[in-house]
This record gives sequence, C-alpha cells and structure tokens, in this order.
Amino acid sequence: MLRKMWKIMGKIERELKGVQNIKYDLNSKGKIEVSVIKPAKAFQISTYKNNYYKTDGAEVALDGNENTWMHTGFHTNPWWCADMGDIYHITRVEVINRKVSWPQTSVSSFNRARNLRVGVTNTMPVVGEDLDLDAYLLCGEKPGLMGKSANVSCPNEVFGQYVVVQFNTTDVMHISEVKIYGYK
Repeated sequence: MLRKMWKIMGKIERELKGVQNIKYDLNSKGKIEVSVIKPAKAFQISTYKNNYYKTDGAEVALDGNENTWMHTGFHTNPWWCADMGDIYHITRVEVINRKVSWPQTSVSSFNRARNLRVGVTNTMPVVGEDLDLDAYLLCGEKPGLMGKSANVSCPNEVFGQYVVVQFNTTDVMHISEVKIYGYK
C-alpha cells in the first residue's frame, strides 16, 4: 500500500512540475487532495475603514498569517470571494475565525462569525453589491457561531472558479484565513 501511495505521489509531482501555489497530500481517507495555497486573487463586498486602526482587504485571508484578518463594512449577508484563476473541483474549504488577541477587541468580535455558508460559482461577484444566497452552488453551511474555525466539505459535483464565503447575517465580516482544497 505504501509503495503504491509513493508511486501515485511521484506521478502527481511530475504532472504538477512547474505549477506554482499548489501542494498535495493524502487526506484521512487515503485519497489524494490538492490544496490551492494561493488563489489568483481575492475580493470582498467592501473593506471596513475607520480612524482608530487599519483594517485589511480580502487578500489577507490568503496570506498564511492567522494574526491578520480581512474586514468588511456592515452588510446583510457580507461575503468574501477567492478567484481560483481557473475552474477547480472544490472538495472542502476551511475558514479560520479572527483571533481575539488585543485589548480593544471585544468577545463580540469573535462571535460575529456565524451562519457560515460556502459556495462555488463561475460568475464573479461584484464588489459593492449584495450577493444572493442562492447565486452559487452551495458546498455547505454551519449555522450558529462558527467558533475558532470551520471545515466545510463540498459534494462531489462542485466545480467552479470562484469560492464564496458568506455569513447569513446582518453585520460586518472578518476572518483570518481561508484554505481551499480541491483539484483540476
């Protein structure tokens, strides 16, 4: 079994030679899973701005640093989106909540991550416009508070270029990291 696994991994490595921002691994079920490390770009409905501290845009949810976070303005069903640059079969999406780590951040900031929905579409959402909850193929959802992180597994037939993370609530949205898993 181990020999077969190494043979498959070697074949994948040869096929992916020269492809950047992609890594692969075996998941817990022994199947090969490709993780798209850094999608082509990311965007969100809006970026929150104030005079007290700097907030960052959509791209920080892809920077690998769990001490940074993206932050939208106040919206009904705020959203964040990754442009994968091409169509992928998405297998799962991990969303990591903003850490509550500095004194002026209240516990309510951590609790804003709720009613999570993750979906995939081939139609690029428009920055500044609301995104209908039914505008994309739903991978899955996690009702209620998200907690520190949430893993959303997608059904077998989910293909698309854009991965959408959305909170089904009226509030701001801030998340630390989004990790997208799938393959071409």
